[in-house]
Amino acid sequence: MKETLRSELKNDLLVLLGLLAAAIGYRMYLIPNQVVNGGFTGVGQLLNHLMGVSVGTVNIVLNVPLFLVSMRSMGVRFGVRSLLAMLLLSLLIDHIPLPPATDDLLLAAIYGGAISGIGFGLILRGSATTGGTDMLASLLHRIMPVLRVSYGIFFFDGLVIIASAFAFEPQAAMYGLISTFICNVLIDLVLEGPNSAHSYFIISDKSDAIAERILKDMDRGVTALHAMGMYSHAEKQVLLCVVNRFEAMRLRRIIFEADPHAFVIANKAHEVLGEGFKPM
Repeated sequence: MKETLRSELKNDLLVLLGLLAAAIGYRMYLIPNQVVNGGFTGVGQLLNHLMGVSVGTVNIVLNVPLFLVSMRSMGVRFGVRSLLAMLLLSLLIDHIPLPPATDDLLLAAIYGGAISGIGFGLILRGSATTGGTDMLASLLHRIMPVLRVSYGIFFFDGLVIIASAFAFEPQAAMYGLISTFICNVLIDLVLEGPNSAHSYFIISDKSDAIAERILKDMDRGVTALHAMGMYSHAEKQVLLCVVNRFEAMRLRRIIFEADPHAFVIANKAHEVLGEGFKPM
């Protein structure tokens, strides 16, 4: 019980630190300099410039329907934490009293992308998400499996960045691409290094229950390998599952909720080819 509470408090602290970092990146660098790095927050920047609507309000309006549709598949704890994280980030972006740190567009793109990337990485490590185009792409993938999540994210973020060239000026899109690249690199580094995929070997007496939740809740494939423990000589099933960076913490949560005594080996995958990842 104490270990569970300590783990939850650690996750909450990571999420709070991540929200603060992401808000600083937007308030001090990206928003004042009209640098858009995609996502629903980027849509908020565009509408704020064109219509005067606050960035946080747009983020909430676009995200809430996605959370309502996806809450069941996300799980109550993960879903509620993520919903609160999204709402708090929106409020911080609108109301945290921070002045612009620079008016240099290149510095704004670099530091804004880096600081917000660290923030989003910490949020993901804390078993939460702030929604956005990642959630939208995942939802569309469940409806249309032919649409890969990575392609969906690239498509939606690309549209937002291209739109910034018309709403602001062509240079804005160029700096937006720089910021987006740096943001994603930092998310990867915070989430266990630069690799975008991780392979997991899961040894558990409850492998069937774990596999069922991976297939149902995450829409990811999982393979059972037949093995035998050399100490006990008991036959076991070893599960093999490959997930992307956004799904790694969620997979761990599913495993240890089903079996707190599971034995897990995580590997950074240098390259993953095939369904759901990079095509040949």
